[in-house]
Amino acid sequence: MFGMKNLTNQTLHCMPWPEQVSLPTGRTTPLGRHDSATVIQVAGDPTGRLTRYAQQVLGSFAVGILDITVAAQDPEPTPFLQMDESYRLQVTAKGVELSSPGYWGALRGIATLAQLALHNQLHPGLLIQDKPRFVWRGLLLDVARHFFPLAALKSVIDGLAALKMNVLHLHLSDDQGFRFSSAAFPYLASDDHYTTQELRELVTYASDRGVRIVPELDMPGHVTSWLVAHPEWGTQETAASRRFGVHKACLNPLDEAVYQAIEVLLGEVAGIFPDEYLHVGGDEVNPSWWQSDPAIASYLEQEQLSTHDLQNQFLIRVCSMVTKLGRKAVGWDEVLHPQMPNCVVQNWRGATSRDRALALSRPVLVSGPYYLDLHYPADVHYGFDPEAQQSQWLAQEDALQQDPRLSHVADGMEWTKHWRKDRVDYQGEVRVLGGEACLWAELVNPDVLSTRLYSRLPAVAERLWSPASCTDSASMYRRLQGCWRSLPEDPEAVACKKLLAMGFTEAQLGALCLLEPVKWYGRLLGEEALQARLAGTEMPKARPYHADTLLNRVVDFLPPESMPARQLAELSLLEAATQVKGHLVPWGEDLLNADDELRPVLLCLSKGADLLFAFSAGELSGGQALQQMQTLAKPQGEYMAAPLISWYAALTELTAAN
Repeated sequence: MFGMKNLTNQTLHCMPWPEQVSLPTGRTTPLGRHDSATVIQVAGDPTGRLTRYAQQVLGSFAVGILDITVAAQDPEPTPFLQMDESYRLQVTAKGVELSSPGYWGALRGIATLAQLALHNQLHPGLLIQDKPRFVWRGLLLDVARHFFPLAALKSVIDGLAALKMNVLHLHLSDDQGFRFSSAAFPYLASDDHYTTQELRELVTYASDRGVRIVPELDMPGHVTSWLVAHPEWGTQETAASRRFGVHKACLNPLDEAVYQAIEVLLGEVAGIFPDEYLHVGGDEVNPSWWQSDPAIASYLEQEQLSTHDLQNQFLIRVCSMVTKLGRKAVGWDEVLHPQMPNCVVQNWRGATSRDRALALSRPVLVSGPYYLDLHYPADVHYGFDPEAQQSQWLAQEDALQQDPRLSHVADGMEWTKHWRKDRVDYQGEVRVLGGEACLWAELVNPDVLSTRLYSRLPAVAERLWSPASCTDSASMYRRLQGCWRSLPEDPEAVACKKLLAMGFTEAQLGALCLLEPVKWYGRLLGEEALQARLAGTEMPKARPYHADTLLNRVVDFLPPESMPARQLAELSLLEAATQVKGHLVPWGEDLLNADDELRPVLLCLSKGADLLFAFSAGELSGGQALQQMQTLAKPQGEYMAAPLISWYAALTELTAAN
């Protein structure tokens, strides 16, 4: 492992992939175990914070002398949109030379260096010259539906820095919770909330790691928690809610007292978060309260306005407050309107909302393809380029319905196509600020955070950092698990630890690790609400989860994508079936050691292996095997057996070939 070897693009464990990599020729001995302890020498670090960070990240490695040179002698105190994150990293026989124009680039070089040192790949002669493709590379974390303590947020920031991501977008308010502590309106804050001191501490922690924090107060919808504390800001009474889904509660857009309160709140938020951007939400505004209120209904009729027009008037007022504070507003793509104010549009409803914003000459953040809470495989997120042509993006969306891994939610994805109704054919150049992965927290709490987040976040990080030509998903997968080891927590290791803590044995993990949660909103909606959504009548239907539901079942701890199942798919069908049957032995004869929740999916997995034995023995035709495998591969409750999906795909190919 530590001897001389040839280094190639196939073996370099670096994620995101750098812009330029020059590999040494021939066989080289990497810096590592037999080198002296790392000695960090920094030129251009007057405050010492770069030295402290380098020691924290690299202190456990032995790479000899690390020379860091920062050209700018007066670094900015906080990260900002157009900061220079470029760096140059060269490995010599004596150690490592890292240079950058400023502090922020040096941070990114340290992240790359840490990954290479972890995998013992600091080969003399290696040269990396690197800079990001997009200036905004973020993560939205929903701390409103489930609360994440300060320590968890700091760990997330460490993970973002390790992946060269530079924005943590905090969704601080929603129907279920209000996590910001307001001095002017102290009753707004939920029992679990962040104090002013904690948020200031978090901003400093993030700044030291080159991560901006963009706060969001979502309005005028998603405000049930606001109106429980201040019912006078709405038009109807409402009660505290722990359920998930769109709520009817909405701020009164005709009440000057509401705007006065918002102005105070935004001022308090801006006083804590120094970033130049401030998110004001604007998504999923249910119009029913406005339509049923006599004063608002009269105003709409008198002014000949739609409720969407009224929301735009509200947004214009709020954005002017943001501008007055010296900040720039960001809103979800429901803020799109022909007369909308000048704010950044965050795309989430498919490809068409991006181009609608571009047609209005508005800056855009792309999030639509990067929803981590949908439990999609990493390559699905990886395949969407933020600046792809709309036609290509739409074709990719349509193709997902044919993906065997997602066929069980194809009808749900079909439902989302109503988002395309206002599509425009934008003919200009497609240029966006960047993008954000989104982790909405209906089914995420601190116990399951690392598995839900880090399992696929590296793929999004690479899509936002690396050159547009970096599209090889096979290469991405080769590096993904190695990348996990460089993060605050390895998602796969955490999942195994949680399952063992539930009382399962090491031997039983072999089968459990072949299972995955169902995709899209299958878990969150449940079958009844899913069917109601497809029929357009979801609102009265109860969902199976709410904010107080315990997330302590096997399905909560499973990674969204089974890497052992991917490895099985590389074997012959007979070899894979044999391995699966071996993994099922610890569950006893007839799988009697499995409980009622797990036994159906494990039974399907066992039957699938038996089916392959029968097919290999010539007892079943390809068509018969394919039909039976398709039935077995369907979800069992909230679980999927990942090998059954790949076996069905393989049988489809075999049948087509014959």
